Amino acid sequence: MAQRRKRILFVDDETGLLDFIRQLMGHFAGPAWEIFTAPDVSKALGILQEQRIDLLVLDIHMPVVDGLQFLNLLQRKFPNVLKVVLTGEATEHHRATCLSNGAELFLEKPRDEGGWRSVYATLHELTRFQPEEGFRGVLRRVGLQDVLQMECLARNSSLLKIHAGSVHGAVYVKDGQIIHAQCGSRAGEDAFNYLLGLTGGEFDVQPYAAPATQSISGSWEFLLMEAARKRDEQGMTTPPPGQSDSGFFTPAPVPAGERHTSAVVPVIEAAVPAAEVPWEDASGAARGPSARPQVDELLVCSLQGEVLHEWQCTNTNGRVGFLEFLSQKARQLAQGLPLGEFDRLEVNGDGSRVVAQIQPDRALFVRTSQVPPEGVEGTVSP
Repeated sequence: MAQRRKRILFVDDETGLLDFIRQLMGHFAGPAWEIFTAPDVSKALGILQEQRIDLLVLDIHMPVVDGLQFLNLLQRKFPNVLKVVLTGEATEHHRATCLSNGAELFLEKPRDEGGWRSVYATLHELTRFQPEEGFRGVLRRVGLQDVLQMECLARNSSLLKIHAGSVHGAVYVKDGQIIHAQCGSRAGEDAFNYLLGLTGGEFDVQPYAAPATQSISGSWEFLLMEAARKRDEQGMTTPPPGQSDSGFFTPAPVPAGERHTSAVVPVIEAAVPAAEVPWEDASGAARGPSARPQVDELLVCSLQGEVLHEWQCTNTNGRVGFLEFLSQKARQLAQGLPLGEFDRLEVNGDGSRVVAQIQPDRALFVRTSQVPPEGVEGTVSP
């Protein structure tokens, strides 16, 4: 089966350079690429709306709307398009700004044919590992947290409808961010936490439709962490009549002939919620309710090592170095093993847990521990 030609869009206000790029890159790529050019952002947006572009290569300095503003716009409207900055002003400031605003690569315009050949090889390698349209299917035995995490990591825009007995709710995801949740009279984070506390039911991932209001503004990572903390702290919500207590959600049935719109992912076996951890006194006798998780350390940084947020880190440079090492190994694993992209590492110890997550634009390091409920003292039993 012949592979589809990659569609590459070059955006630069120098029309002479665009003609040169079209001819030279066309010579290097042959029939593998279909090349488009645009002298400004307006024409580039028109091409993006008409064509499925695989890779967009843009300059920084352009009239009216510059490259940095265009990157921000692309992140909102076309988050799945690969973006590369190709500029004649390759400063470290521009590099850090472009990469933190969604660019996969930051390259300097070459001065000879050998340099342009290297640019082509780099762009070709980037498009070669871009996933093609894959299988569409149904997820079985999967938790709502897993579904939401996949939608957010893929930067999708979708509407997740949830049905559990007499309970009906919805979670709205726009460009990989959770912006609204509704369940009966509940709205916002209250509705979101309630829905993620349910122990079973059905979900249906539908095309995005804008909600009447946007009630959630926090990052999806912390929303999921807070929902998990509340679930552990309060205990699982009692299932409504007719709802399964298996702890898993199954997809809503898809009518015959209708294509399901959910993301393409392998079947996932969701982890069974951890058992409650009792607290004991010195004699070993149980002393009551379960432990609750507490965040001890938090770090968010860009993939270039720039610290975006830090809280109670005892060794910030060490944590950044670890995340950079993990990011490099993740790319090697993704290329060497046909198992999809690696994006998360979890380490569970005696009463503590570390989560390191690698995302397209940033990395997250969180260390948590189990602490007794308020008014209870003791140590976590192993």
